[in-house]
Amino acid sequence: MEILIKKEILISALQSIHSVTDKSSVKPILSNFLLKTLDDENGIDGKSCVEFSATDYELSIIGKFPAQVIEHGSVCISARKVYDICREFQGDDIFIKSTEQLWIHVTSGASQLKLPSIDVGLYPQAVLEDLPEKVTTTAAELKHFIESTLFAAQTNESRRNLMGVCLSVLDEHTTRWLATDGHRLAQMIGTVSSAISEKVSEVIIPRKALQEVSKAVDLFKDSVEISFDDRTLQFVGSTFTIKTRLIEGKFPNCDPIIPKDNDLNIVVDRDRLVSSLKIVSLISSEKLKPVKVTITQEKLILESEKAEYGEVSDEIEIEYSGEEFQIGFNAKYLLDVLNIINGSEIRLEFKNAMSPCLIKDPVDNSFLSVIMPLRIEW
Repeated sequence: MEILIKKEILISALQSIHSVTDKSSVKPILSNFLLKTLDDENGIDGKSCVEFSATDYELSIIGKFPAQVIEHGSVCISARKVYDICREFQGDDIFIKSTEQLWIHVTSGASQLKLPSIDVGLYPQAVLEDLPEKVTTTAAELKHFIESTLFAAQTNESRRNLMGVCLSVLDEHTTRWLATDGHRLAQMIGTVSSAISEKVSEVIIPRKALQEVSKAVDLFKDSVEISFDDRTLQFVGSTFTIKTRLIEGKFPNCDPIIPKDNDLNIVVDRDRLVSSLKIVSLISSEKLKPVKVTITQEKLILESEKAEYGEVSDEIEIEYSGEEFQIGFNAKYLLDVLNIINGSEIRLEFKNAMSPCLIKDPVDNSFLSVIMPLRIEW
């Protein structure tokens, strides 16, 4: 194999697969990546190119990148060494050549690198499948769906079926994205270009896969096809693909958790509430970041716990004319929701002082979040 590739393209390609390559010594072969050339028919816009791919058995990433192909072939080589060394090269172009003795020669300007490679046949190559269930959407919409829900997914192994986002196909143009960790919930009803679900209408996508999709969303170009069965899911763009195993198990029915018929409704300025929450929560040294919220007519008061670190309070003008009540929350959970709402105002809905808080964007009914209250004893 012989190729000539721009340094910035090589670095971008290695960054896109870097998180999948295994850094541990348990499975050393997974610390490598596969680089192979593609002919005009399988290349980019009818031109030959190179394909970078890596896998950790659970997650696979495959991307096509432009390069000048001098001689077709494939190599399997250490991702970390190539990335660390090539990003220090001063030249704009990088020449890569393999030998029959499994050595890789990398040259850029006056810099030269020689590394051993491994037999390509030993590497567990990812194979794309024709999966029956399909959802088509834009890359921008997909990123919005992920960012609107992933923050609420569980991060520890205690309940593995909550360590991702549940994707449901509601009809041929509507999907539901749902995540919860038992203390909070986020839901996005997403309109998509098309959706086909014949046998499997609901799957749980692991958080790591969604994080990688969100980071690499620009590489998918405009349209993304999400195809899946009951075990595997693929995000397929014109030049970039991420394939993942799905989380086994049943996602809980969260509909009863979403409060309905809330009588206590508040509209508040989003930026002002974010600022106030930061002021009140920063004084606390606790991981939980408890904050007491007192709601009166036309005023919302936030207070920190009174402790040896001091105390702080802040007031915000609101639209509210109901009865006065107090409720406690984890300030971080509130901030996580507010940071993904783009509107200038938010709507807080309560049934009573002990009920969960329902958070909405007043001008966008596609998103909602639920946060469970904290017991406040000060």
